Amino acid sequence: MILKQPTWALLVAMLCTFSTHAAAQQATLSATSLTFGAQIVGSVSGPRTVTVTNTGRADLTVSSIAASGGFSQTNHCSTLHPGQSCSITVSYISDIVGAAKGVLTINDNAPSSPHLVNLSGTAVAPVALTPGSLNFGSVAVGASATKSITLTSNGSSFGIRAISASGDFAQTNNCPTALSGGQSCTINLTFRPRASGARAGVLAVARMDSGFTNPLSGFTAALSGTGTGVSTASGISLQPAALNFGARNPFDTSQHSQTVKLTNTSSNTSLTVQSVSALGPIYNGTAFYQIASTNCVGMLAPGAECTIQVVQNPPLSAFAPQSAPGSVVIVDSSSSSPAVVPLSSSILPEAQFTPASLTFPAQRVGTTSAAQIVVVSSNLDRDGLSLIPMTVSGDFNVVSAGAHPCGLSPSFVPGVSCTLGVTFTPHQTGTISGAVTLTAYPECNPQPVLINHQACPNAQVINLTGTGQ
Repeated sequence: MILKQPTWALLVAMLCTFSTHAAAQQATLSATSLTFGAQIVGSVSGPRTVTVTNTGRADLTVSSIAASGGFSQTNHCSTLHPGQSCSITVSYISDIVGAAKGVLTINDNAPSSPHLVNLSGTAVAPVALTPGSLNFGSVAVGASATKSITLTSNGSSFGIRAISASGDFAQTNNCPTALSGGQSCTINLTFRPRASGARAGVLAVARMDSGFTNPLSGFTAALSGTGTGVSTASGISLQPAALNFGARNPFDTSQHSQTVKLTNTSSNTSLTVQSVSALGPIYNGTAFYQIASTNCVGMLAPGAECTIQVVQNPPLSAFAPQSAPGSVVIVDSSSSSPAVVPLSSSILPEAQFTPASLTFPAQRVGTTSAAQIVVVSSNLDRDGLSLIPMTVSGDFNVVSAGAHPCGLSPSFVPGVSCTLGVTFTPHQTGTISGAVTLTAYPECNPQPVLINHQACPNAQVINLTGTGQ
């Protein structure tokens, strides 16, 4: 009997301890994931809401909330008394066509903090050609092959001024003069090689309102195929066979030019050049590629040469696509006419991240990994680049690491890079996603981003993945 009293006291103490833990702060979320439907690139989605409720018996203090991966959030969460709730409003905005993943991270004084809400969305172009390129493979000279591309309006109604295909490619379509939002039509393309070897062309769609300020007022899809069989002497040589204007930054305001030399390879027959034209996308009412000058007009004697100067106009738009196929089309009297010189170019983002994503090996819950390094460099060639303070989500953190740490708000000029260190501290087992979201000035205004918590349409993301064990 003497031993039972301490045993009873110990039991009471254990029950009190259990009761105390049961009464601690507890955060309950109305959702652990949010999925946003497809939306036009650069536009802001309708808001989605996550409610945080204190289901414990002590005050819940929310210390920070962050959204990353092309998502933004606003909230009125601070200290929640037992039974109280607060709301977090999440929006999705992206200038990158395709699927996006992000994480909403809620830090508070509950034992289970941080709380994660997985975010996902899809951005689509206002007008889409699907697929964005076609390769017809090998087709015998004189034979033909047919494939199709779907033209879809994902946004508002737009008028179609013209649809054309260059080179050994021809098109027919069932497209109306205007496509309403959500409507599609089919463009059938036929490849009929006039000579053996690689053959190239481009499908170009021009809007009725070519002067409209939307940068996607004209768009293209690359076409390719290979002619096989008996080679036909073409009588024409083009050097180089293709023009690549390389990668350029989105605020490069200068024209870039390259020259093609056309040679009549026949030793006894003159060549008649009937026309030289350029096809390509149209931005802000201006053709991306243009023929600046050419003396390839009329009769070209055997062995004679002429030149075609092609210019690439500046995109002057942060929403210009990452790639812009085009072509120079030469109609002449040779047996392989028309001749095509493929054109290509790409638009760089303001900032470059190397690597663009990080994957962490399995890490024990509650411990912190070594920092992985991301190198940040500027692609601008004028006033340099400033990165507005970054947002980090998931069980990840940005630390000062590497030879030249970026800091929270780095500013640097072209040719200078800095480093970000990212660590992983899992709070639960399994796969954990996150992201570092960075916005750049002058493309994004710091005040709406930092003060009003508005999303920047051109935010750039370093995707993060780790495994807790």
